[in-house]
Amino acid sequence: MPLLAASALGCGGNEDSSHATGDADGPVYALHTVVFDPEYNATSYVTLTDSVDLDSVPFDSAREFAGYAFVASFDGKLLVSDGESPVITRYDVASDLAWSPGERRSFEQHGVTGGGAGFERHWFRDANTAYLTLNVTSRVVWDPTNFEILGVYEDSAIPLERDGLVLDATFNRQPRIHDAPLLKPFYYRDEDWFEFAPLTLLATYDAETHAESSLLEVPCPALEVPSVDEVGNTYLSAWTFGPVLSLYGVGPELCVRRIKPDATLDEAWAPDLTAWTEGRPVKVFRYLRDGKALATVLHTEELSADFTGAYDPDVDTESESHYRLWLFDLEQETAAPVEGIDEMNSGFHSATLEGRTFVFAPIEDWSATRVYEVDLDGTAELRFETVGRLSEWIRVR
Repeated sequence: MPLLAASALGCGGNEDSSHATGDADGPVYALHTVVFDPEYNATSYVTLTDSVDLDSVPFDSAREFAGYAFVASFDGKLLVSDGESPVITRYDVASDLAWSPGERRSFEQHGVTGGGAGFERHWFRDANTAYLTLNVTSRVVWDPTNFEILGVYEDSAIPLERDGLVLDATFNRQPRIHDAPLLKPFYYRDEDWFEFAPLTLLATYDAETHAESSLLEVPCPALEVPSVDEVGNTYLSAWTFGPVLSLYGVGPELCVRRIKPDATLDEAWAPDLTAWTEGRPVKVFRYLRDGKALATVLHTEELSADFTGAYDPDVDTESESHYRLWLFDLEQETAAPVEGIDEMNSGFHSATLEGRTFVFAPIEDWSATRVYEVDLDGTAELRFETVGRLSEWIRVR
């Protein structure tokens, strides 16, 4: 066990661990936390609870997994992807929250290696169709409910290189089934992850044949965070690429774009969100509901930087501790900082459970995460803090 985990988590992680007494007809939730040792080697912990009203993560009942293991849920069962091998295990959850392993599905014979079957590499069309990224543009199509692999599909019209940059298949940091078209983003970057192309490609796939059916070129760099509104519009924002290069004038500007339910770009919706934030760049943007969204905003006035001079890589590092979470009103075209959260990293995960919105705010070195409940009035309340990085909180049933 990593040093951080050993000191903060205690024991636990055995095959028959459970939490609380549970209810056969009650809800079950799963939390996934990654803990890093001093060399930043990762160990994952998955915890089940029967309530979202937590004051801490009950690590005494957590199951431990090597590396970056991830979780998903289909048909009332918990799925965990292995952090070191291309295997997904499906678990049955009893009424007392004890969970036992059932079927295991290996993707190795389909070309997936290491921990490459992790759910951050999946894009879900529906409960019976998942696309697992393989070799950038190929995909393993499988059914996560019936737990069957359908096959490998390699067709793609996307060039692997463009203008001296290589193609990257983005991560899906919180995969969800959306009531919207499945849009799989790709962007171009250099080998050092420094230079990014000023566009993102969005691929769609035929629901029956799983063949690549269309490509949409969106004039915005490194879009990879999707969220969907009530009528099926998909909002896409950046995660990997930040605003500092554009502030120095040596990289493309960040932007958020909206894709309509027919998988075409909404040309009429291209607001300059910095006009709503008094000139501050907007990075990770997630639509919530009722015309409201959350996003991380870089408070450039706090940086010791002269953006009229030459690019300074130290400013990129410094910037991570100067983001704040803002609430955006898309109908009123206004934005304001969320009250109650003083600091954020540029990227954040979130969960909507029982109609309530929870935001996971990791501290700068990912050694701990603060979990806030955020209301649509723009206020947040700290619910609990946990060791490591909380990356997922889902309802299993």
